[in-house]
Amino acid sequence: MKLIEEIKKAEEKGEKFRKNAAIEGQNLIEKTREKGEKELADLDKTKDKLIENELIKAKKKIDAEVAKMDAQYEQNLKKIKDSYKKNKEKAIKKIQDLILKWPSSR
Repeated sequence: MKLIEEIKKAEEKGEKFRKNAAIEGQNLIEKTREKGEKELADLDKTKDKLIENELIKAKKKIDAEVAKMDAQYEQNLKKIKDSYKKNKEKAIKKIQDLILKWPSSR
């Protein structure tokens, strides 16, 4: 009889261990899942920071290129205006010379 009682107690104890092991297993799975989710969130933050830094670098590069293009545009516009002014003055002088010479050519 004593042996049967010990076997029953051992079975009950084994059942408790099995239940506790299942609960502990679930707890470990939850902790691991939470840790994984936290690490994933940290990776997302890191990725976002890296993307933001790359965007800042790209914006600086673009701004520098736009500034160069604006400067080149201003130089070209100035050359065009100067050339127009010189050609206009030359054209006016030639027309004036033609007008002055016209009566004497008759």
